[in-house]
Amino acid sequence: MKIIAVGKIKKKYLLDGIEFYAKQISKLEIVEIRQSTTEKEGKDILDKISNRDYVIALDIKGKKYDSESFSKKIEELKLNGEDIVFLIGGSHGLSDEVKRRANERLSFSDFTFPHELFRLMLVEQIYRAESISQNKPYHK
Repeated sequence: MKIIAVGKIKKKYLLDGIEFYAKQISKLEIVEIRQSTTEKEGKDILDKISNRDYVIALDIKGKKYDSESFSKKIEELKLNGEDIVFLIGGSHGLSDEVKRRANERLSFSDFTFPHELFRLMLVEQIYRAESISQNKPYHK
């Protein structure tokens, strides 16, 4: 599983949180893309995605899941042998080209979140999804 995110995390408390959850997730890679124009960021993102990747773009207009259904979705994709890639855009979102490449768009809320904070939220939800699928007590 991979997260491709625009921008660098600068705040230590966010880095610590991301590191805490990422260590507990099996095989998670986080790739940072340098902030630029939306089009340049999009090109850089697309360069990091293979044709066989199942791409989930984080988008306020995307599908919403609760924790259990998100866990089932991730488990289902893994069982099908999919390489899952999550995309987090920068302050101007993801390019139209990147959105067209995505297999699915995912929204956590109608709220807009800072991309640094959202990266922590995504990593935590991936950890929660794994905990649910492995019947670990974290989710309760």
